Amino acid sequence: MSLENYKKLEVMTTKKIDIKGHVCPMTFVYTKLALEELNKGDILEVELNFRPAVKNVPKNCERQSLAKLIEVREINTQEEIYELILEKL
Repeated sequence: MSLENYKKLEVMTTKKIDIKGHVCPMTFVYTKLALEELNKGDILEVELNFRPAVKNVPKNCERQSLAKLIEVREINTQEEIYELILEKL
């Protein structure tokens, strides 16, 4: 799904989780549990503030064929809060 197509579906976000305050590997564990509740093609928004997880979570999701990364958004630069947009595979 292209970013443009995702933006059209933005109102259809299936699930959003807030895992700020957690570190790896728990960031991936919580993301995986949330993805297991979704159907193929559904969107998961993951809000986190552990910088290594911004790369590790999508990489592990793709490695296990759970989801693909659509976009990374930096929500708050001072507090290093990020949002991962994942599409369930």
